[in-house]
Amino acid sequence: MKKSILVLSLALIAAGVFAQDIALSKPPAKIGVDILDAIRSRAAARAFVKRDVSVADLSAIVWAGNGLKGAPDAVSAASKAAGTIPVSGDVNYVNIYILTAKGVYRYDPVGNLLKQVGKKDARGDITTENIANAAFMVLFTYDGAKLPSFVKGNPAGARDMGMGTASYAAQNVGLVAASLKLGSIIMYNIKPDVAASAAGLTKDEVPLFIMQVGYVQ
Repeated sequence: MKKSILVLSLALIAAGVFAQDIALSKPPAKIGVDILDAIRSRAAARAFVKRDVSVADLSAIVWAGNGLKGAPDAVSAASKAAGTIPVSGDVNYVNIYILTAKGVYRYDPVGNLLKQVGKKDARGDITTENIANAAFMVLFTYDGAKLPSFVKGNPAGARDMGMGTASYAAQNVGLVAASLKLGSIIMYNIKPDVAASAAGLTKDEVPLFIMQVGYVQ
């Protein structure tokens, strides 16, 4: 019994030592680019300049995609989640994962942290159109267990709600990326089972689409 406890303790310690979580910085108060200019500069990119993404740029992008913006509005129940994207109800059911050459990371908005959930570069496994030199890939998912009760038991409605809400996240990611001189492209040709395995998704979490992001200058 003592030996089993010792082995378990060592395993937990090892997991903590070798985990490569990424602590993110606070998002900038301003980027200095007008929203209309960001819309004009945003374009689907299929070629990138080989360059690692800085923590500052990554922090701003993932925060825009699914971060916390502070105290919630009191306008409607849909705003009480206090996030950068509007959700139906008080619980955010959208998640984003960042995939890089160093592994797969789940974004934790509360801790402002990218929690490593896989150590393999799974981008080429998830899609057959992995773009060389992309700085990272974003996987968008929704958690069916967190959806409002009125869509429970309605798979089509649940997916529509998840897709619609995740689209807000993708728009935010694309606009902030464009403001930081990064290009992006959304793709739907993913292998859902492979994506779910790579990101360690729960049985209720559904992969929707990916976005590939990289520097264009």
